[in-house]
Amino acid sequence: MNGMTFDKLQYHELKNKVKQHCVSSLGKALIDKMEPSSSIKAVRNRLNETSEARRLLDAEKHLPLTGISNITGIIEKVEKGIILTPSELNAVSDFLRGCRKIKKFMADKEFFAPVLYTYALSMTEFRNIEEEILYAIKGNMVDSGASKELKRIRNHIAKTEEKIEERLNKFLRSSSNKEYIQEFYISKKDDRFTIPIKASFKNQVAGTVVETSSKGSTVFMEPDAVSKLNVELAMLKSEESVEEYQILATLSGAILESIHEIRINIESISQYDMIFAKA
Repeated sequence: MNGMTFDKLQYHELKNKVKQHCVSSLGKALIDKMEPSSSIKAVRNRLNETSEARRLLDAEKHLPLTGISNITGIIEKVEKGIILTPSELNAVSDFLRGCRKIKKFMADKEFFAPVLYTYALSMTEFRNIEEEILYAIKGNMVDSGASKELKRIRNHIAKTEEKIEERLNKFLRSSSNKEYIQEFYISKKDDRFTIPIKASFKNQVAGTVVETSSKGSTVFMEPDAVSKLNVELAMLKSEESVEEYQILATLSGAILESIHEIRINIESISQYDMIFAKA
């Protein structure tokens, strides 16, 4: 078919209407590529797919495709050896959970929808990866319970921060420091705990200037009383980052090991999204 025929048939407008019923960009991408076929076998297969999907929608009233997203970009990162972020790992976990739900949904539909049933047979469940991500990632962050070492480091961080705050509060309460202090609160600058000191008194306070206010009237100082603890805290934060990286790398590695099967799942879900949008 030529462009004029497509325009007369309003083919592109029709495809845009169908795309509105897709739940993800996976199905939309397939619809974008879709063109009429001159093969009667291909046409019949497409009609059968749509008819089966329509029957399922009429009977079930829903399809567990909600929550499915396009993770193709994330999978490509894994293939390049890039370590995934917590939010990216959550997206993979959500996608795999969606695949498992679709596979379960289609498990007893062989007689009712034989063509669509066969697509589910090619899909693989990854409950182990789902659970590993669910266990290690909470709220798009690496959870303290992800490893014993991370829990130990974070407990140590919390205790060190508590000691720093105790000493700084003591500094704030001291009457001898009262005239030096610009504002009576503890401020965090570049992950270092500081006290706002009047710039004119910065040489009267034993400590290090971490930052100066935009007007120059205030300096944020790290008193000598907490300098060693701040150094210790920085080292603990570095250990925390290394341990978090190891956990993220392990989870990303588990995905990489199953990358071929996950790609097949993506293809199958794309087909389901497109077919049910047409239905």
